[in-house]
Amino acid sequence: MSLAVKVYEAFKDDERKAKVLSEVIDELESRTTHLKDVTTKGDLEVTKLALQKEIEEVRKELKEVELRLQREIERVKASIIKWVVGLLLVQTGVIVSIIGLLR
Repeated sequence: MSLAVKVYEAFKDDERKAKVLSEVIDELESRTTHLKDVTTKGDLEVTKLALQKEIEEVRKELKEVELRLQREIERVKASIIKWVVGLLLVQTGVIVSIIGLLR
């Protein structure tokens, strides 16, 4: 039961006053319905703490990804160095063979 109906019931001896009071209460209730959606400082603090926690988790995940990428880059770098050294040895052998054939 709404507050306006309760007031009307309480003042039903004087119907005119009851009607005016219930209209005033209806008007006030209609103006304050948006107050349910108002955020309090406490709500903001809770949200702030939750966001800070999420940010820390994301930072940890980002650090882990960064470390994995560094290891992968080092592995690829070592592989490239092996291939370059191997190709240089093969190239040197080919050049020595060609020079040997030309003499």
